[in-house]
Amino acid sequence: MLNLAFDTSTKHGRFALADGDQLLVYRPLNVSGSYADALLPVIQEMLAEAGREQSELSGIAVTVGPGSFTGVRIGVATAKGLAWGLGCRLVGVTSLEAMAGALLAEHPEAELAVPVLDARRGEVFSGVFARDGAWVRAVAAPAADKPDQWWDKICAEVSDPNTPVYGGDGTGLLLGQGETLRPQLSGIGEPTLRRWSSAHPATASALAVAMGVANLTETHAFTLVPEYMRVSDAEVKRRLDLTPDKPSDEITSYQSQRPGHD
Repeated sequence: MLNLAFDTSTKHGRFALADGDQLLVYRPLNVSGSYADALLPVIQEMLAEAGREQSELSGIAVTVGPGSFTGVRIGVATAKGLAWGLGCRLVGVTSLEAMAGALLAEHPEAELAVPVLDARRGEVFSGVFARDGAWVRAVAAPAADKPDQWWDKICAEVSDPNTPVYGGDGTGLLLGQGETLRPQLSGIGEPTLRRWSSAHPATASALAVAMGVANLTETHAFTLVPEYMRVSDAEVKRRLDLTPDKPSDEITSYQSQRPGHD
């Protein structure tokens, strides 16, 4: 059961190939430009390194956002095209869900994870996730909000905010640093190594392995769309709504569900 997973939602690209529960190849790739040129070559390189063929792929998993609008679009479009062309399983998860899965894989003693991405405009993308068998489930649904609002949500869901694993480039914005550290996290006695980092976790490797062992929800290539969680700067400035059309339940009809669209 050869599964491919990739995360192009941020500049910290993550690519992985797994056979069942065995990780074959993991490739982190920080992309300063566009994934349009980098994505397919990386996939081919990983297949060659593993001595496998693209035709052997039985499943593809991709992050659908939030994050970089361009990165998400390229990743989702590539996953849909490959899955449709190869006739294999397709799974789409939010980048925050994938981050949570990776954080809990890195910390097997933890039961909760709080992934955090800097959403700009004074906001963060975050969510609270709990370990659920071989994968995760949302305790507080992922969304964009002010760091203070997200901290209130976390404290409402978690009895001790020191217990979750925190990760992602928005971690400092959520938790504070030094003198701005949240009071619930300060004054707890002797310094200890805490389970949080601003580094982007190994999302793709966790997702590729989960494809072989967890009951991840499959989708169809015609129905998978990005989940940006808020409009882009361009849409705000131009007062446009570029949210993807909701796919028809009858996927063979290709009919938009927006009023006034044929």
